[in-house]
Amino acid sequence: MENVLLTINGKDEQAFLKTYNHNYKSVSEIGLDWQTLVAIHDYYLGIVRNKLEIAAQELFLDLKSIKGAHTVKYRIKDPEHIVDKIIRKKIEQNKIVTKENFLDEFDDFIGFRILHLFKTDWEPIYQTIREKFECKETPIAYHRIGDDQHFIDRCKELGLELKEKEAGYRSIHYIAKIPFFSTQFKCEIQIRTIFEEAWSEIDHLVRYPNNTDNELLNSYLLMFNKLSGYADDMGTFLMAMKSNLANQQKERNELEGAVNELRDEISNLKGINKSQTKKIDELMKRLDKSVELGWPNLQWLQYPSNLDYIVNIQNPSELSYTNRLSDMSERISKMADLTNNDKIKDKLSFTDRFYNLSKIGTYDIGLSKENDKLKDNDDKEPKLK
Repeated sequence: MENVLLTINGKDEQAFLKTYNHNYKSVSEIGLDWQTLVAIHDYYLGIVRNKLEIAAQELFLDLKSIKGAHTVKYRIKDPEHIVDKIIRKKIEQNKIVTKENFLDEFDDFIGFRILHLFKTDWEPIYQTIREKFECKETPIAYHRIGDDQHFIDRCKELGLELKEKEAGYRSIHYIAKIPFFSTQFKCEIQIRTIFEEAWSEIDHLVRYPNNTDNELLNSYLLMFNKLSGYADDMGTFLMAMKSNLANQQKERNELEGAVNELRDEISNLKGINKSQTKKIDELMKRLDKSVELGWPNLQWLQYPSNLDYIVNIQNPSELSYTNRLSDMSERISKMADLTNNDKIKDKLSFTDRFYNLSKIGTYDIGLSKENDKLKDNDDKEPKLK
C-alpha cells in the first residue's frame, strides 16, 4: 500500500509504467524499487534541475557566439524521462542506477541543438566545439545512404564515427564534459542544418508514438527527407553562385579598366605610326565588338525562366561564353603583334590573362564536370568575321 501513495506527477507505479509502455505491473519484476525511483525523481526535480538550468543558460550564450551558428536551442531533460530511462537501462542493459550514481549514467541532461544555414557550415562549428569542450566519447555523424561523399570522407578525416540511418536522419552528435559546481556532467550537442531540423521535427510528430511502423507514412516521410536534402544542396549552390558572380563582376571591373586604358594607348599610336592607322581603327572596332559580346550577361541569370537551364547544367563553366572570350583573346594577341610599343604589349598581355580565365570556367564551383553535353553549343555561337 505504501508504494501506491508514492507518485510521480500524480502517477502511481502502475499508471507510470502504462504511460511509458512498460508491460509490467511493478518495477520489482525487473529488480528495481519504486520508492528509490520516486526519490531520484524528487531529488532531480528539486535540486539538480535548477542547477542544470543555470549551467545551460551560460552554455547557451557560449554556443550562440560560435561563427556560423544561426540558431541555438536547448532543453533540460524532463524528470519523468529520467525515471523512464532508468527503467529502460535495467531492461536493456541490466544496469542499476541509483541516487548516488545517476548523474554519471546520462549523457543528455542538457541537450543543445546548433542549427546552421548551409551544409558546409558544420565543420567550423564542430571544430570550435571540439576546441571548447572535452569530448566524452567519439563524436557521431549520422547520415543517409547516398549522401555527399566529400562530407563522408571529411568526417572520417576528422575522426567522427559514421552511422547510417534508414529513416534519413542527418546530424552531428557530440557528447561534451561540462564543469558542474563541484563535479562534472555530460551534455549532448547536435549540429544540423535548418532544413534537417524541420524534417526531423515533423518526422517525430508524425511518427511517434503510434506510427513508427506505418509503411505509407514512412514512405512519404522518406520522400520529405529527400526534399530537405535537395533544399540544402540548392542553398549551397546558390551561395556558391553568388560568390562566383561577385568574383566575375570584380574581374569584369578590372578588365574594363584595363581595356579602357588599352584603348587610350592604342589611340595614341595613330600619331606615332600613321601608316597603320587604318588597321588600328579596324582592330579597335573589333575590340569594341568583342567586348560587347564577350562579357557574360549577368542579368540573364536573374530571370526565373532560365532556372531550369541553370539547375540542369552539368558543366557550369559553359555559362562563361568561352568561345566568345577566346575569340577576343585572339584578336588582342593580333593587336599585340601589330605594335612594337612594349608598354602597349604589357597592357595587352594583362588584358589577355583576364580573358583566358574563361578557359578554366568562371563558374567552376566544384560541381560535377563529367557531363559535357553542352560542349557542342560552342559551335552554334556566332563568330566575328
